Amino acid sequence: MEGYLLKWTNYIFGWQRRYFILYNGVLHYCKDKGSPQRGIIHLEIAHIHKHPLKPCRFFIDTGCTQVHLKAYTPGEAADWIRALKLNQTDVKKRTMSEDPRASVNTVENSPNQVIHGKIGEMWSVHAQMQATIDLIPSSLIKTTPGIEKIVSLCEEMKILATEVLQYIDTDEDFNRKSMWITQKKIKEKDNSIGSDNEIQSDNSIEFMKDERKKVMAGYPNEDESYCFEDAQSHISEDKIEEFKQIEVMMPIERPITSSIAVHRDRLPHLRDPNEKINIWKVVKESIGKELSKISVPVYFNEPLSFIQRWAEDLTYNEILLRAADHPDPRFRLALVSSFAVTSYTTSEWRTMKPFNPLLGETFEYEQDGFRLLLEQVSHHPPISALHCEHEKYVFWASVQVKTSFKGTHLLVEPQANYHLILKPYNDHFVWNKPQTRVHNIIFGKIWVEHNGIVDVKNTETGDFAKINWRRTGWFSKKATEVEGNIYDAYGKEHYKLEGTWNGGMDVVNNQTGEIVEAWRAYPFPKDFEWCYFFSDFTLQLNQVPELVPGIPTTDSRYRPDQRALENGDLKLANSEKHRLEEKQRAARKILEDNHDTYFPRWFTLENDEWKYIGGYWECKEQGYYPNIPDIY
Repeated sequence: MEGYLLKWTNYIFGWQRRYFILYNGVLHYCKDKGSPQRGIIHLEIAHIHKHPLKPCRFFIDTGCTQVHLKAYTPGEAADWIRALKLNQTDVKKRTMSEDPRASVNTVENSPNQVIHGKIGEMWSVHAQMQATIDLIPSSLIKTTPGIEKIVSLCEEMKILATEVLQYIDTDEDFNRKSMWITQKKIKEKDNSIGSDNEIQSDNSIEFMKDERKKVMAGYPNEDESYCFEDAQSHISEDKIEEFKQIEVMMPIERPITSSIAVHRDRLPHLRDPNEKINIWKVVKESIGKELSKISVPVYFNEPLSFIQRWAEDLTYNEILLRAADHPDPRFRLALVSSFAVTSYTTSEWRTMKPFNPLLGETFEYEQDGFRLLLEQVSHHPPISALHCEHEKYVFWASVQVKTSFKGTHLLVEPQANYHLILKPYNDHFVWNKPQTRVHNIIFGKIWVEHNGIVDVKNTETGDFAKINWRRTGWFSKKATEVEGNIYDAYGKEHYKLEGTWNGGMDVVNNQTGEIVEAWRAYPFPKDFEWCYFFSDFTLQLNQVPELVPGIPTTDSRYRPDQRALENGDLKLANSEKHRLEEKQRAARKILEDNHDTYFPRWFTLENDEWKYIGGYWECKEQGYYPNIPDIY
């Protein structure tokens, strides 16, 4: 077993993230996967204990010291405790056995299992050597060539073992996932063919071979390591022959990059949802100011850019397909009006601030038949432009959001018109967005409310809707309720909308009383609260760039401060955020000194709204994006 845990260091540095590897009765840990080892813990004589009060914590008592560890969830802590105790028991049994190697040399064991056993022995030998070396004064090591050479060999052996383990884990993870995909497709194929079992068996074998070749184009492991160095990279050429036997056992085909859409159900680093942050230092200097002009530390941020946040408006895009296929123009208006509510479904929990986009930053997303492009077209004021194309609709907007502290709450005021054309009927809908208040910024439990009247109009037919977002009162329980009325061009009401912005909406026919479900909120993924309360759709937005081949270097996925925060490296995230802000200021000063004007790459201003000028997807097909800025 292996993975990230938090390790208690001291009262100055507190809990630090470390990568732990459990092999052959020894728990090894390092800063990151594949990095130099920081320490080892021998389990054979150790005692493993759960924390009596805190389910995420446990500690290992070696007799000389106690190592305190913390998992990200209680379930993960339980898994580690179980694995540690089982591993400890296995080591003790193997020690008492007459032939300690019998368990790894049986016919039934696979080559990878044999390698695991041998590398476990290698780790143990290294641990004993390291413990002995630690007792030798450093001055003596430097003055004694023989000892210095032993230390060097010990380090090389450790690096080699680490890299070989990476390859084995990658291969095993790939085999599990590719086999699951293959079996699923075989089942689908067998069900559709329904022919003789013997023929199916032969076809399945060939199908598995074909599918493995397809998937071998590249598949990442669970830790999102998409590129691997060769295991020989740290070993001198005269020692390569010594390790040929190990190389033969390693997978021949190794993933370098992947174009397969990998669906993830969690972020690489989990954030404690109960973590307390003192924001008074920032708030007291920000009251009455525009938040986009304030440099906010990254621990207030979620690992997404604002333009990626706008992409979440398409989470419930299937509503638009239903509207495009419905013959009743007023019912189409009702569905579009309910779609306008869906972009707030996850906002009940999302109290962290997205990163302010850099000028020229872009984001693209393709799913469910639509192609979405966003670009930050203005920095002061901050404006994001959006354009989405589908076979049945076109959706666009230019969004400016004013955010300010009002002493007791944060006020968010979107200033934008959203446009949607349903192609089958040439309907053109326009709507605005409600205000948002985030309460208890300084004291108490933070909570969010949306309020105001949203007007939705079909400019082709004259039909219109009014959506009322309830304002919470002192004794009101209607904090999330939304009501809407659908009218024709003459003001006659045809439908009502009822529901909540975090749960779902229904369309009620005024004449018949029939109730039709417009949408229901999707369930959140497991442990979503540890992933900044991201929905399943949101978790896919910031995948590493290697999984989205062909995107330009201005894409938000390349943003280093955001990536560092997603990986849990706050120090790097803060330094990169500061560097990017300084780089943007320097670029703006050059423009001002030369009396130049910045022009966005993919959008142009027409009648006070930013419109897509075309060309982006054609550039992507050609693999070349001329005249894009260097922003990262």
